[in-house]
Amino acid sequence: MPPKQLSSMQKFAMQQQEAEKKAAAVAAKRAAVAAQQAPASASSSQGGAPKKNIGFLPPGYVAPTSKAAAAQQRKESFEYQFDEHFLVPERIAKAPSALVEAVNDFHYAMMNDHPRNRFYYELLKKHVTPETGVLEIGAGSGLLSMMAAQLGAKWVVAVEGSTEMCRLAQENVKANKLQDKIKVMNMLSTDLTPKHLPERPHILVSEIFGTMLLGESALDYIQDVRERVLRPDTVIIPQMGIQYAVLIDCPTLDSICSVTQWNGLDLSRVNSLKDTASCVFTKKYGFRMSSVPFKRLSEPIKILDIDFAKTNQGFTQLEREFRVKAIEDGTAHAILYYWTAFESADGNEIMSTAPWDTIDNFPRDMQWGQALQLVDAGKEGESEPTALVVKRDEEYSFMCCTSEDHVIVQLNFMGGSSDKHADPLADLEEVNLDDDDEAVEAGGADAQ
Repeated sequence: MPPKQLSSMQKFAMQQQEAEKKAAAVAAKRAAVAAQQAPASASSSQGGAPKKNIGFLPPGYVAPTSKAAAAQQRKESFEYQFDEHFLVPERIAKAPSALVEAVNDFHYAMMNDHPRNRFYYELLKKHVTPETGVLEIGAGSGLLSMMAAQLGAKWVVAVEGSTEMCRLAQENVKANKLQDKIKVMNMLSTDLTPKHLPERPHILVSEIFGTMLLGESALDYIQDVRERVLRPDTVIIPQMGIQYAVLIDCPTLDSICSVTQWNGLDLSRVNSLKDTASCVFTKKYGFRMSSVPFKRLSEPIKILDIDFAKTNQGFTQLEREFRVKAIEDGTAHAILYYWTAFESADGNEIMSTAPWDTIDNFPRDMQWGQALQLVDAGKEGESEPTALVVKRDEEYSFMCCTSEDHVIVQLNFMGGSSDKHADPLADLEEVNLDDDDEAVEAGGADAQ
């Protein structure tokens, strides 16, 4: 009986195994030397950092480390979150606590966001051919890589930073009998080189977005791979993304974020601790934005407009002023942040986190949802925040601040055409997203 002919992916895998053994030996020697030379303060609870300074690291990522740091990492296992007499299932006891929390917090919701999955499937279907090589970074469960393999890609390499998540992705690949097409590698994409791949990929696919578009350092990771690993004509899926912000009037939100009085007793001094600096995930407030009545007071503001095939870090100033025109009278209780991702300006496939687009998508609101930043119209040094009351057709100035990696965004009120700020209006009409009204329809059109 003639010997079974190996597929190109199997041959590549065998070559990679030999190369990885040699690389591991070299890395071990280098790590030993570095551990001897590095000062004690250089190690952290995360056991070090990737070779490229990127703000967000995937949950469960463990860098090559010293024995002392490894012992600390063992203490960060999930079982150490409980007293010894508590029962912790063996299947999760040794897993990194951060990974277990992340998977249960949003990964299940993410994988069950069927419109999200369809969005990626349709874009991959458009570009994958039998001659296509596909690279996925931030692979997680391996779902997107398995889509590409199912669609007939020549080869697929999936990169995942978490050791435990990488193992589960490998098991998923094997369970679906796709191991001859897909290789799952446990590393950060910043450590990936062309030598790890059969050839430079024709497609890069990733889903490393947060509640904020760049909240998981998507631009950092994609730019890094684009500059070192990709072809000039590699298709990036998705290629485009826009971060929006919009002023909203939402008394329901205000009822849990500020206080005035009860039974004639003045409680307003507590408002001095009101956080108007942070962007907070709606899930942390305990509700879905699509289930809370609110009114849009402005058109959406494009605060970040990203082309992942071209945009580089430093593409915009860290402080920019935006003039915002009110489209309704009301009290701007908060700024609502959401984003859209798509292939191109004229493409039909759009993925959106706008609340008017997630009414029937509970998983999306539980994994991404939207972010809210409370508004303060007061001047610096005042002991309590001041409500911002806007009038239709008047313009208001906001300063948009972003961190250097654009992961964190903040909008601050600077002033208005009349600069009159009073107590919230009592007779404002609320818009409920369950109603089929013009405000919701207009919002959906804006998101497109």
